[in-house]
Amino acid sequence: MLLDLSGYIQPGDTVAWPQGSGEPLELTRELGLQHERLRDVTLFFGTLLSDTVTPAWADHYRLTSFGGLVNASRLTKRGLVDVRPIRVSQVPRLIETREIPVDVALISVAGPDEQGHYSMGLVPDYVRQLVRSARVVIAEVNAQAPFTYGDALTAADLDVVVPVDYTPAQTPGQGAAPTAENIAVAERIAALVPDGATLQIGFGGVIDALGVALREKNDLGLHTGLVGDVARDLIERGVVTNKAKEIDPGVSVTGAVFGSADLYRWADRNPLLAMRGLDYTHHAGVLSRLDSLWAINAAIEVDLSGQLNSEVAAGSYIGAVGGQLEFATAACASRHGRSVIALPATAARGTVSRIVPRLADGVVSTARADVDLIVTEYGVADLRAASLAERRERLIAIAHPDFRDQLREESA
Repeated sequence: MLLDLSGYIQPGDTVAWPQGSGEPLELTRELGLQHERLRDVTLFFGTLLSDTVTPAWADHYRLTSFGGLVNASRLTKRGLVDVRPIRVSQVPRLIETREIPVDVALISVAGPDEQGHYSMGLVPDYVRQLVRSARVVIAEVNAQAPFTYGDALTAADLDVVVPVDYTPAQTPGQGAAPTAENIAVAERIAALVPDGATLQIGFGGVIDALGVALREKNDLGLHTGLVGDVARDLIERGVVTNKAKEIDPGVSVTGAVFGSADLYRWADRNPLLAMRGLDYTHHAGVLSRLDSLWAINAAIEVDLSGQLNSEVAAGSYIGAVGGQLEFATAACASRHGRSVIALPATAARGTVSRIVPRLADGVVSTARADVDLIVTEYGVADLRAASLAERRERLIAIAHPDFRDQLREESA
């Protein structure tokens, strides 16, 4: 046993940990092993890259999350998670106000350095708020967690320290070749992005392809919620220099690093990377200072008026509200920026159109007034200032040809 958690977690407590690669894997594994010792406990989490949390956990704990991304989707699909459909930027404030109460925080850190500072490693995100709000903070000090520059903690912030040594959780499917559809979408986006633009990107098939499509660009910048292997490649190739950014020149700013073990080693003590919390990466006042912000995000489906659903497919919660709206709004307001929603035209091996007359589950993640450019492998639909009739025609034009007549008939 790594640590007897029953000495710290009380009945009625909510236990929370950071997302993705920031998950303290040894401590969360202990939650699974010690479930008989822990009664009446709620677990709060975000994106899961690991397979630590299994469906069996729902028999012992109340599971709650603000998204169903990556491995969390296997839990949300089965209705085992009480989903909170909130923007990720709201999470820090909701923790601070205890509208999302956190009693025990499980975190992963690196260090300490010569000044006694612990790095938040791969995911600062909402860690600062977890630490401030929790009654008890239990920290894994991971010998393999990269020491990153930016937000930091001190020994006074940590109640219990547990030394561990393992590679943080990696993004599943590393190295998979992008599909032809994703490559086509990425090439259309790259044709739009100007030199010197500041990008907000995430991860996924289109982004993997975009990493190749952008290689001829110059002096791009990064201010984003998430950095992956694609971003590292662009930085190493000199495509991303951050020279043209109005704020944080010379460094890529992010709140999370998700990807491969090689990416995590690259992040260690890398002065080109600045790790900041959500209250900076997604803050409207910060984003408003970027003069050429290009926000590139995904959606599950878009209706013919431009409304986006990024959360639910076939009745199952498999996505998240995320930070799409914050970045989309800021990009649309940026003088030389644009908001891009990228999606292949079909799903389910070409049997389902992702451009639809109406959103199947009635879930609107981003309102039509906040949508700008929609890109599929068949073209670009510019919806900014477009009327409803113009939106309908422009979106049908970039749908898969097999579905265009049907879309016209059903929307007539």
